Amino acid sequence: MSYKRNIRWDRIVVACVLLVLLIFALGACVKGCTDDDGGLPAADNGSSSTADSTSADISGVTTTSTTATAPISTSPNLPVIMTDNMIADQITPVSTTTTTDPAAEPVRTLPAGYEEAEIEQARLYSGTLILVNAENPCRLSKEDLNLEQVYFAEDKPDTYEVSYPGHTAANATALSQFNRLMKAYYAATNNSEIMFNYGYLEQGKEKSNPDSPSAMDIQLHLKHTGGGYEYISNTSPYSWLFDHMANYGFIVRYPSNKAEVTGVDCGYTAIRYVGVPHAAYMKEHDLCLEEYLDELRSQHSFFGGTLLEIATSEQTYHVYFVPADPTAASTRIPVPKTGSYEVSGNNVDGYIVTAVINRN
Repeated sequence: MSYKRNIRWDRIVVACVLLVLLIFALGACVKGCTDDDGGLPAADNGSSSTADSTSADISGVTTTSTTATAPISTSPNLPVIMTDNMIADQITPVSTTTTTDPAAEPVRTLPAGYEEAEIEQARLYSGTLILVNAENPCRLSKEDLNLEQVYFAEDKPDTYEVSYPGHTAANATALSQFNRLMKAYYAATNNSEIMFNYGYLEQGKEKSNPDSPSAMDIQLHLKHTGGGYEYISNTSPYSWLFDHMANYGFIVRYPSNKAEVTGVDCGYTAIRYVGVPHAAYMKEHDLCLEEYLDELRSQHSFFGGTLLEIATSEQTYHVYFVPADPTAASTRIPVPKTGSYEVSGNNVDGYIVTAVINRN
């Protein structure tokens, strides 16, 4: 007896459906495993720049670089692009006395009682303390020297002669002080043998010494009443002049014991006007002009040094050096808010301030 097997189509359909679902499930698993192995999601609108390329757009702000495979959305090591406001908020204010750049000049704070005055660069080459020598020629024109004819000066006493009265000139301030000195000299010695031999001379001209172009250098001579000429020396009665010239602002420009410093070993006497306090200090400490200016620069700079106090019988002064700014058309220098002061260039690299100190 034979039996006919009935086909269950419903079961076949269910099996096929299950097989299709299994195939889709396996495909989804494979794709998911592939993404977890390090693939980066696609970026929109060209934003697939790496962290390194982002760092190049920070306008100089240093950032921490990252690798190109780091997950952009979750990594804590990504560089932060700082806006101008954010940068300003993180800047530490610079101290008024220090700077973050070790090679830069410190920021300078004025002490109480001082203010700044702006001095033009041209003033570096003028004043009573300019150093004029073989290395530092005078930069002033003849018109800038405030020259006055010696013989025709209103305050010239009759107690000294002028070797070349027709054309001998000197700086007006220096000449006025020299005339005061010669009046006092005659009153003390009754001697009229000193002659004004040379004053202003152009550099390189016959009889000119290196300081002659400053117009504050005066070469002295002697004309004896009994006849004959000679150079003045530190002997009586002329020694009075050497002992007291500092009271009128003069120094011996080329002392015989300073020839190695000045570069000049002359056999004649040349005196130079520098101003009363400076002449007094140089005389007391046996300094020539070169040595005095070096001391001011190295020991008495307003910033970083000590003020030089000079007391004379009539007044007390504070003297200090301020370096010139070589990169600017002017230099701002500290000066007292009250009282009188003078500023002189040194013809090299800075200014000397001489302030009168009023003692209460």
